[in-house]
Amino acid sequence: MKYLLHIILLCSGLSFAQNSTTESLIVVHYDEANKANLAQLIYRYNFEDNAYTGREQIMTVIGRKNGKDYVRCDVGENTLYKDRYLISGIGNVIDLKEKKVLHDGTAKLVRCSNDSIIFFTNDIFKGKYYSYYDLKTNTYSEIKSLTFKAILGQAVEFDKRTSPYKLEYFPTGKPKVLLMEDAGHGGVTATDKKIDIPIYWLDDNTFLFPNIKITDLEGTIVKYNLTTFTSKILGTFNSISKLPATYKLVKGRNSFVEFYFKEKLYILNPLKETMLISNYKEVDSNYSLEVEAKAKGRSIYYKGAEIGKHHFGLNTFKVGSNYSAFLKEIVMGDESYQQGLSVYVPAIGKWQNIATIDIASVVGWIK
Repeated sequence: MKYLLHIILLCSGLSFAQNSTTESLIVVHYDEANKANLAQLIYRYNFEDNAYTGREQIMTVIGRKNGKDYVRCDVGENTLYKDRYLISGIGNVIDLKEKKVLHDGTAKLVRCSNDSIIFFTNDIFKGKYYSYYDLKTNTYSEIKSLTFKAILGQAVEFDKRTSPYKLEYFPTGKPKVLLMEDAGHGGVTATDKKIDIPIYWLDDNTFLFPNIKITDLEGTIVKYNLTTFTSKILGTFNSISKLPATYKLVKGRNSFVEFYFKEKLYILNPLKETMLISNYKEVDSNYSLEVEAKAKGRSIYYKGAEIGKHHFGLNTFKVGSNYSAFLKEIVMGDESYQQGLSVYVPAIGKWQNIATIDIASVVGWIK
């Protein structure tokens, strides 16, 4: 009887662990007390049994050191790995459990694989190379093998010395090849800092890129094949919005590719070579978001039903196993101001608002 009771309790414990709603939202705040060094405070906002139970500060990181970027969780997209490691948008590696910066170098995150975090560097002074951080040994190393390749694609670059830009290909051991004499203008008339033109590789020989007109208000999406040296226009994009021109190509759901331009989202089907504007962004199988913000905000849908309409940036919406959250804003004319965090709890069908300020980044959820 004693052993039977032990087994029942053990199974109950396992069931509770599997169905646990304990989860934490990782959020980075600016440290107002140390603005000079762009210090950032990393917090975990804890939730249990469908309710917010409070927050705790994990650690502080310094954003700038000796006048240069050091650890920046407020730039680009942050990544959480193994419910423990925070990889910043510029390539820093932070251990949230041990509360320390493991790697303060900068590079583009390629992928995480078992105990390795793989980076790619393309620097005018350092050159091009892969590197990795070993989480088991806590060491960083450059990958010396010339044949190592962690991402799709080949050496294709834009020559930006004149407008329009040229598109060039640098095959290994062979002379440079001019692919396109006119590959767009890449925002030469932009008043803000020019953003790099994205290249999205479908396989090692096929890629997509936006050919941007000189006005920054329109362009085309081009699919290029290095095997046949041919190109095809999948569709056009345009916007008269006064927002700064932005161009982003990212992997979408299923086999689609998402193209973001200013306030618009286009869905690309590379296989069928089609391009359609989309009013909604599918976050996962449950959540979808209205892309263009209206006067009353963006609509949020859960399993097809609207659960709210709020002002927030699409990149701040984060989904966990049991909760979702975003950085709420209030819009006044052309200005927007933070209004804390809003968290949706599907189990009870309710929103919970958390008053907080100076958020630098909503990173994501961990167990």
